[in-house]
Amino acid sequence: MRGAAVLIALAIMAVACAAPAGAFAREELSLACRSGARLAALAWGDARAPVRVLALHGWMDNAASFEALAPALAHGCRVVALDLPGHGRSPHAACSAEYSAVEHAFSAYDALDALGWLAPVPDAAGDGDGSGLVDGATPAPRAFSLLGHSLGGGIACLLASALPEQVRRLALVEGFGPLARPPEAFAAQLRDSLRKRHAAATGEHGPRERTYSTLDEAAAARVNGAKRLPGKQFMSMGAARVLAERGTVHVDAPGGGGARALRFSHDRRLAHPNAQAFHEEQILNVLAAVSCPTMLVQARHGWPRPEPGFGERVRAMQPGLLTVVDLPEGSHYAHLDEETAAAVQRAIGPFLLEEDEG
Repeated sequence: MRGAAVLIALAIMAVACAAPAGAFAREELSLACRSGARLAALAWGDARAPVRVLALHGWMDNAASFEALAPALAHGCRVVALDLPGHGRSPHAACSAEYSAVEHAFSAYDALDALGWLAPVPDAAGDGDGSGLVDGATPAPRAFSLLGHSLGGGIACLLASALPEQVRRLALVEGFGPLARPPEAFAAQLRDSLRKRHAAATGEHGPRERTYSTLDEAAAARVNGAKRLPGKQFMSMGAARVLAERGTVHVDAPGGGGARALRFSHDRRLAHPNAQAFHEEQILNVLAAVSCPTMLVQARHGWPRPEPGFGERVRAMQPGLLTVVDLPEGSHYAHLDEETAAAVQRAIGPFLLEEDEG
């Protein structure tokens, strides 16, 4: 059955690649969450499709991160890619809030609820409103899958561990759990976080944000930023342009005169350290709690994976659940870069569309 399902999925992906452009038009969504938050998102595919995928982007990126991958998936899935708070076209968080992985996980949970993808389960109050899980609760159907890149991969791991009864499959690109910080770094990180958070809240945010004359100039800044990441990472100009197009807004150019310019729309506070961060032992516990089939796609020149830490994360997963795909080329944005996006599609597409046994 598994082999047949893979063949079916491959056939669907082949049709997707050959389908006329625009067969599944991209939709712009605005999710009104019951918490009061409003989140921007992009969507592809039939809203009635039985396979539903929530896609979560990386740090300082946006929903357009999945522009190369989602259209191919859309012929068998409903794909919704969020703009996380402070990113893309979603509002910035309040000055009293932090952009931590846990807060992002809550926003993703909020979005799942707004989409109607969360199955109702009994909660601690016993009122069955779907707000939480308790021991002994009747398992809800595995209603959706998660797709995450980089930071989004860490967020997806948190959700999969917290909602084991509901997450059907977990697809990760260059992100295997949240980033960890050593316990001995806590005091220094707390000090830095408090200082920068207060400066932002009181308007002492430092120099004015940089502006760019053209979209290509803004995209070039993203390309240069990727080169400063650890290892031998890079980003193609095409990928950077896709992210910059959604991640910039028009503003008055410096100097006046009526000229217009572009600046990035993400919240500058994303660069601030969080007051608290995960320790490696906590992340291992998160990965051990994941109960769905999981695929991790890694690029040759992607985010460094030092040992023994990476191996310990792999071993923390329950036996038989994790498939690791190592690309012979590519970098951290392999799913969006022109030279490697198709390889990521060939790996993740059949995985997400494959039927589950039993």
